[in-house]
Amino acid sequence: MNKKIIGSVIGFIVIIIALVSMNMVQKNSEETEKQKKKEANNIASAAAFYIATETMGMISEDVLSGYSTTWSNAINNRKDFNLAIAEKKKSFDKTIDTVSSTYIGMEMSLRELSEATKEQPEKYKELYEEYKKMYSTITALKEQMESPSGTLITFNQNANELLQEYKKTKGNIDVIISDEIKGKIIKVKEEVKNNK
Repeated sequence: MNKKIIGSVIGFIVIIIALVSMNMVQKNSEETEKQKKKEANNIASAAAFYIATETMGMISEDVLSGYSTTWSNAINNRKDFNLAIAEKKKSFDKTIDTVSSTYIGMEMSLRELSEATKEQPEKYKELYEEYKKMYSTITALKEQMESPSGTLITFNQNANELLQEYKKTKGNIDVIISDEIKGKIIKVKEEVKNNK
């Protein structure tokens, strides 16, 4: 009888240990899955920011060049350059709307990358620092697109400096960006291309 009780107790303990172990394995599996989703989101955010900066860079160059040419032509033709710039700005209204929505997306991606940097500084800190520099440059370019100001010379000088800073920071980002993020960027660009 004693052996039966001991056998039952041991059997009960084995069942409890098995249940606890299964529960722990399930929790670990859920945690691993949660971490994978979070990491995929971090990579997607970093890729989205990168793509947005490329878009903003191309738009900035186009818009600022358009303003400069219009401004210069108005001066050369002895026309009111304020009117000429206002008309040119109006022709860029849809483009500037795109800039605003892209900029909001950049802010969101940068915030998400900030959180990723807190959790995984060794993986994201350097990229995050370069992204902050890029965000600052894009902010200044956006302001120039929305409100061109100064004289033609100061406007051109400022635009050129900002575009050079953009290219320098983009070059730094291209060097440090991970292969995972590069892969996501390529994948997103292909999806966009295929949906056109």
